Amino acid sequence: MDRRLRQFLAVAETGNVSVAAELLHVTQPTISVNLQKLEDEHGVKLFDRSSRGMKLTDFGEVLYEHAKVMSRVGEHAKAEIRQLKASHEKAVRIGTGFSWWSLFMKDLVSDFQKDNAGTSIHVDVCSSLDGLRSLMIGDISFFLGTKVEGLSETSGFVFEPLFEVSDGYFVGEHHPLVGRSCATNDLTSYPKLSVSAFGNRHIGIVDRDSLDPSFSRPKSSAMSFVSTNSMFAGIDLLKETNAVLTYPIPTKSFFEDFQIVMLDVTDIPTKQIPIGIYSLGTKTVEDRVLSLQSTVRHILRERQLPDIKIL
Repeated sequence: MDRRLRQFLAVAETGNVSVAAELLHVTQPTISVNLQKLEDEHGVKLFDRSSRGMKLTDFGEVLYEHAKVMSRVGEHAKAEIRQLKASHEKAVRIGTGFSWWSLFMKDLVSDFQKDNAGTSIHVDVCSSLDGLRSLMIGDISFFLGTKVEGLSETSGFVFEPLFEVSDGYFVGEHHPLVGRSCATNDLTSYPKLSVSAFGNRHIGIVDRDSLDPSFSRPKSSAMSFVSTNSMFAGIDLLKETNAVLTYPIPTKSFFEDFQIVMLDVTDIPTKQIPIGIYSLGTKTVEDRVLSLQSTVRHILRERQLPDIKIL
């Protein structure tokens, strides 16, 4: 990591140049000069300086969040290198959206373990935004999920479309709209639930202004909004409230086991949503991971999964 950013992080976290200098074993003037260079480079003031110490400005907060990510990426790289030194075989780490885990990815992982005795495997089950973040910082080798619009041009993600699905509208079985036909306009009277909302941790991965509406807060002030990063918390919220969740139709049978049902919406959009494998174009993928990706393609071709259009 760039020494200027490392010094910037130390000052931001201690609030004091002298303390940061002692921690990093450099002189105070060195840190002061490098902080000034950072401010000159970005053309903004990064700290408010006072007798009480150094406090980040709004511009400094933005740089701090990104510098922390860079620091974590560096630490992840060091950790992977240490693991490789300690063992000839590291764990396979992959990610998947919740829908695809329940439909077929859990079977794939089970079969992989049976066929690769002694090999550890880790699975992140999360939203596409969180999956891309894990992929970017090196926590996983690939992510199976929804195609995300508005990705940053510098992200380096490569997307391979595998199949398409349509979204449905899901609610608790007690919901007032259950048991009768309704229109999408009727849904605006109820809270919208999101299990993949945009957060500060996703800055740098996507351009917020170009996000698909399903990832962001509705612009209509008349519609209330509930969000969580946990599907099971979302299921609880659907049971306890009149919230509506927009989610891929293939998960219908899974939700029914939890008393979550799909509404009969007469004008449901017919838009097909691409689902596929995300990887990083800048990173070499090892053979075991390539084999897992190949198995995903094979399962999709061989199984007749409901409400899925294979590409």
